[in-house]
Amino acid sequence: MATLTWLDLTSRDRDKMRGVLDLFSEQGTVDEMGLGSLRDALSDALFPGTSSIQTRLRYALFVPWLYQRLEARPVDDVRTAAHEAETGLIEPLATSDDTFGVIGISARKTLSRLPSSVYWASLNRWGIFVPGQSQSWYHTHFAGLARRKSEVLRADDPGVVWTREPTWHPRLPTAPADFPGCASFRLTKEEATFLQGRFEERCTGTLLAWLARAGSSTPAAQFWDDPGTCSAPSAVRRIVELARRFSLHVEGAPLLYNLLLAERRNGGGDDARVDAYRSELARWAAEESAEAAYESPPLWAFLAERGASLSDPQRRFVEAWSDRISSSGASAVPDDPFLRNLIEQRELKLKGRRARLANANRLLDWSGSVGVGRMGFRWFRVRQLLTDLHGGLKS
Repeated sequence: MATLTWLDLTSRDRDKMRGVLDLFSEQGTVDEMGLGSLRDALSDALFPGTSSIQTRLRYALFVPWLYQRLEARPVDDVRTAAHEAETGLIEPLATSDDTFGVIGISARKTLSRLPSSVYWASLNRWGIFVPGQSQSWYHTHFAGLARRKSEVLRADDPGVVWTREPTWHPRLPTAPADFPGCASFRLTKEEATFLQGRFEERCTGTLLAWLARAGSSTPAAQFWDDPGTCSAPSAVRRIVELARRFSLHVEGAPLLYNLLLAERRNGGGDDARVDAYRSELARWAAEESAEAAYESPPLWAFLAERGASLSDPQRRFVEAWSDRISSSGASAVPDDPFLRNLIEQRELKLKGRRARLANANRLLDWSGSVGVGRMGFRWFRVRQLLTDLHGGLKS
């Protein structure tokens, strides 16, 4: 499965990439049916502080280490200095023995999306950047924070005595002596233990915190199949099951959408893709039919508990999809007039004149596959973070 992100693209490259994003996007991340906010609410509950564009866990240490170096010397323009420091890290990582996930390996000095911007929310959520403010706020207050010497007692971590108001967590491991001239993604045991502690303290009651302790360096392909997940507390497994069941139930919607596109392609249809999507819908229907009938109220209750956004159109779409499948069966989906119209109207509501099913010119832009695959809830990325973590714990 290929995955493209905007991490290491120059502005010149972006136009080229837009033409192929639909074809190569990570499965389950392209949101054609307007369900992305539901997916993201579940993702945040399972794996807080993560995102779909993160690559390796040690970046959560690289960024603080680079800023600590800047705090230790006079800096005229912290934004420029930080950009130089972060792009300067690319070469050491690119020449290390593990280059998977190097941010900016193609763009180098022209990198626009820096690791700090990719990981800043994580640094806040995991309690590594203590003020809990935006990167822009930090840059604005950088000079004052760097020279501050006031002593303020605080407690956030058992056993830690705060002798002053800190910028970075007081247990942040010290950067290696040869950093940043030499760098790799291998976590030391001390570093991995620190990050494990951050997950367990700041993400209590989540699958991320549980797998940080009970997981392994070889996570399963799907988090609901991971042995560590099976032993998680019931409250965690409840969220896992909500995500697993919802992702399977709505997987048929983008498959039906692509079937409709294939049928209308070139006026007379694209027979090969029509057959392929009918086959995929049959596979999905068999899996869906093997489950108990889907019930949406538990998901709505969960979203309400978290204060997550749920629009009336989202609710109506999911419930209409569910009710029809409950009454007619999943195997009837490909030829069901009601569901075909439901999908067409949903796209029209979301995109207006840009809807492919209502605009022949937009239909020509269809790559042949868009938005298919079960929702992954960032697991593709989280798997690598956990692999890095447990690799370090075993070192």
